[in-house]
Amino acid sequence: MRNLTTLPVLLLLSAFAIPALGQSGAIKGTLVDPQGGAVADARVIAVDESKTITARETTTDREGSFQLLPLLPGTYTLRAEVSGFKRMERRGLVLDAYQIVNLGSLGLEVGGVQSTVTVSADTPLVETATSQKSFVVSSEQVTGISTNGRDFRSLLRTLPGVTSNTQSDFNLAFNTTQGFNVNGLRDTANNVYLDGTINTDVGANDGQFTQMSLDAIGEFKLQNSVFNAEHGRNPGILISATTKSGGRQFHGTAYEFLRNEALDARDSLAASKAKLRLNQFGGNLGGPLPLWKVSSLSDPKLFFFFNMEITRGNRPNGSPFVDVAHSDVLTGDFSRLLRTNTLSGSSCLYPGEPTARPCQQGTVFRPGTIIRNQAGNIIGGQPYANNVVPQGEWNGNANAFLKLIGALSRTGAGPVPGGNNPELVRVFVQDQYRLRKRQEVLRVDYSISSMTNFFFRWVDDSQDEDQGVGIFSSSSFPYTPQFRKKPGSSWSWNLFVANGHVYPQVDKFDWGTTWAQRPLLFRNKDGRSFTLMPELYPDANLRNRFPRFNCGIGGCNFPGFANQWESEARQFAWTDNFSILKGAHTYKAGIFFNMNRNGQQPAWTDSINLNFGSSVDNSQDTGNSFANMLLGNYTSASQSNGKFFGTFRFYGLEFYAQDSWKATARLTLDFGARYAYLGPTFTLGKLLQNYFFVDKYDPAKAVRIETANGPAKGSIISGSGDPFNGLVEEGKGIPSGGVEHRKNQVSPRLGFAWDVFGNGKTALRGGVGSFFERQRQNNAYFDGLGNPPLTYTPNLFSGNLNDLGPQLVSSGTRFPVGILAIDPEGKTPTIWTWSLGVQQQLPWKIALDVSYVGNVARHLMYQRDINTLPLGTTVNTPILTNANNTSQAIRPFKGYTNVTLVEYGASSNYHGLQTRLSRRFGTGLTFNVNYTWGKAIDETDTDTTTIPYSLDRLRERAVAGYDRTHVFTLDYIYSAPNVGKLLGDHAVTHAVLGGWQISGVTRIWSSLPFTVGSNGNAGTLGGGPRANYLGGAIILEDTLNRQWFDPLVFGRPKDGELGNTGRNFLRGPGFTNFDLSLFKDFKFAERIKLQYRAEIFNLFNHMQWFGINTGISATNPDSPVTPATRGTSGQLTSARDSRKIQMAMKLFF
Repeated sequence: MRNLTTLPVLLLLSAFAIPALGQSGAIKGTLVDPQGGAVADARVIAVDESKTITARETTTDREGSFQLLPLLPGTYTLRAEVSGFKRMERRGLVLDAYQIVNLGSLGLEVGGVQSTVTVSADTPLVETATSQKSFVVSSEQVTGISTNGRDFRSLLRTLPGVTSNTQSDFNLAFNTTQGFNVNGLRDTANNVYLDGTINTDVGANDGQFTQMSLDAIGEFKLQNSVFNAEHGRNPGILISATTKSGGRQFHGTAYEFLRNEALDARDSLAASKAKLRLNQFGGNLGGPLPLWKVSSLSDPKLFFFFNMEITRGNRPNGSPFVDVAHSDVLTGDFSRLLRTNTLSGSSCLYPGEPTARPCQQGTVFRPGTIIRNQAGNIIGGQPYANNVVPQGEWNGNANAFLKLIGALSRTGAGPVPGGNNPELVRVFVQDQYRLRKRQEVLRVDYSISSMTNFFFRWVDDSQDEDQGVGIFSSSSFPYTPQFRKKPGSSWSWNLFVANGHVYPQVDKFDWGTTWAQRPLLFRNKDGRSFTLMPELYPDANLRNRFPRFNCGIGGCNFPGFANQWESEARQFAWTDNFSILKGAHTYKAGIFFNMNRNGQQPAWTDSINLNFGSSVDNSQDTGNSFANMLLGNYTSASQSNGKFFGTFRFYGLEFYAQDSWKATARLTLDFGARYAYLGPTFTLGKLLQNYFFVDKYDPAKAVRIETANGPAKGSIISGSGDPFNGLVEEGKGIPSGGVEHRKNQVSPRLGFAWDVFGNGKTALRGGVGSFFERQRQNNAYFDGLGNPPLTYTPNLFSGNLNDLGPQLVSSGTRFPVGILAIDPEGKTPTIWTWSLGVQQQLPWKIALDVSYVGNVARHLMYQRDINTLPLGTTVNTPILTNANNTSQAIRPFKGYTNVTLVEYGASSNYHGLQTRLSRRFGTGLTFNVNYTWGKAIDETDTDTTTIPYSLDRLRERAVAGYDRTHVFTLDYIYSAPNVGKLLGDHAVTHAVLGGWQISGVTRIWSSLPFTVGSNGNAGTLGGGPRANYLGGAIILEDTLNRQWFDPLVFGRPKDGELGNTGRNFLRGPGFTNFDLSLFKDFKFAERIKLQYRAEIFNLFNHMQWFGINTGISATNPDSPVTPATRGTSGQLTSARDSRKIQMAMKLFF
């Protein structure tokens, strides 16, 4: 009766709910008699060994086949009984998430059911019942293999097909899912699920709603490729984590992990040890949960698990040094910039010299005297005497900039290595990343009956972070700390209902919801106390932030993300799966509904953004950015007039049907299809998104640009045209979401698994399938809020700070703005993936997996600036001269600066040989040996990459920036035997010599590729130039002098050209790394032990180079790099972590 009343309540809850895929698996097999005949109508049950409850029950069909599903991950005992045969019992069957354990033929012995034949089962090492390719990180690996930062994602690096391009393995971070790429796909293609519920923030698809504590994770699984039709959403790999659950006995843990730089080796590039602290402490408790008339300690039905963890961490952030202007430069003395090289075709009359001569590189000219050729290159001007800008000419705000730049202490500063940059000094300063986190996890499991299970999981995850070099934007000058906090919780309900009355069909409901809120703030450290800097919109600068600016000499750029940026995300999902076993077929069908509510603001400029760079757009240019700053002559200035918060929605509906057909005793065929409706992302209420469309732009309505020198240069001439030409508001001529979505997607899936010899020890498996990806929200939709007329961010050109102020925009004068455009076709990113491999069981419980894995991706998101010109346009004609060097007057779409088009035309492909030698279930020693030989090719590595030359995307096609040809990883756990037993049965020897465990990870990874960029003028008003290769040996690998490649074999391309080298055509250094951990258990009682852990990362403190200065610079077009201009080009600039040590104590009871 209790079940009859409980079930409707749970079904009602499910009807109002909404999330994702359950992580259940299945155990299947066939019962046969001693002669091999089928045994029908036998009762088969699966008992959860930790809870000692019947988890599922079924009966065999006419062929003797049975299938127990759905079963949560765990360890099970299988029992089978039927009249005339002895009861069979197989213990210790390990079932992973989404796994189908095929036990093959199980023989029953003739006899009475009162007799039991019990065996310790060996979990099959080879998967013969499914074509899906996956790898498991077991609970033993989660707790036994140390991770740098105690982040379970770090263990993904121990799996085949996974690469990483991060400099540090210390993953003390804010819920990110980035930093690793699987099967050559972008890191935003990764799907992270927690207990079957989507745990990925789909705004940028680069973060988790909650990042679980390692001590709350039971296991996690990587679905590598070729999923069945029941898996959908994103096209990337599926990372499914499972929280721990309580059992029949009470178990608990208390722990603390400690990191301190006093234990670590000094980074070789740092002057001293950087501060590194981590205190992570917490505990958990799990067991039966008594509840009157529902569950008791003697007959438990309810089980709980609770974990609480607190993290207090500080780690080094970014480079341990920054190159800043020499103290002479801070006084206006630029003599250190002068080089022996001269500007091609130039002539300068230097003060005190009787005759003119070619202008030296590094010359600072008096404002307004620079002469340029039609390509925009400097060919003359009036130099300052001795290259010194007198302080009497400085702008009144100059000292404010110098005060900020000089805030870094130059104590202990030294020259930049190489001796080619005398205007710079190297200051050793280490920014700190700070994270504070508190997490509580609660899971409750309810075994209603052998046919109905239910569990609930809740997480409260509160954290905050700050750092000095920008959270969403990069800054090399660690002065303006940014602060972000995330209050929030996520919770999930999962309900499994198996209908035993209409055998053998099963219904499974999963639902859940997640929520996160993340306001971004700035520490109140950089107020305008030292100046009253003029602004365009003073009221928009909510926290009186100092302007963001670039000084051109050394690192002094500042974070560009706005203060009080806010984001809030809530996600609901609901799944209903239906399975039925009919003869040799296992039919499965299901439906998945997803609703996302995301509120967010676009990036905007709250304080004024000042660009002092040397440019044709600056009529008062001195040829030097720092000098322009001292004189107050900006090249461009921009600021937003306000901010808007958009409340976004999208709905998704998917359903599938599939059949797993056991065509023969040794061959299983999987085939099915998945349909997906991927609805558009739209704003709730008033439609706030505005987009630019090329076909809506009318040249007849184009504005004209003021080209005369003065404060209004570069502005839109009043009444000359439509300042919003080509911009359309959502709902006014364009569909919801701004694009014509291809809403209906159909994904076929096909696979097979062949038990080659029929003994379950050799399997040939393969499959192919297609996947679709929802378009990334942040760039395609959220940034649409930053477009005019909703938000106005004017760009002013060529002025002086003394003339800057609200009057320039309040008078009605409009200036060009940068805008976002979107591809109206709305193509859906699509990936086809396939694999073919062999699994072989070897002696000593070892399994070998050798597979070929491949994929091809089409319609991937990328960006390009469509408001640039064809190659060489400004070089071969006097177009810039005629416009008085006003670039805005010659752009294709007048009235706009950059027109960033979000487009779906990029592609990629991957081919890889992935091998894994594994011993997972052995006693004493477990290990995994992984090797991947692969190649990933693409045009852009991320959704947000803007290609340098917008008219030639295929010019960027090359190996991906995260491609590593060879990736070898070994992980192992070894429990040492108690040597004390050999010395006699003595308590002291047992205590000292017993209970030792060694684990570790060894990685030998080949290098990442890189591109050699160059200064130059492609004549497009955009980027694009790469170096010209002139001949000679490129790679030096001179690590002693930190010189990776020789810049003297490269040169600057001709004006109007892009260079003859390709993207990512060179390789940097690879690395070899050893991590080792020692554990010692001290037993105080039968069920109480204390574990001491020493975890060492980069055991041998091996120098592992990482960053390279990949840019070259030459004085003139079509000229080589010389010793005088080589600077630090080709030099190694950063390294991976030195040796770090973590200590810990854990109490188990």
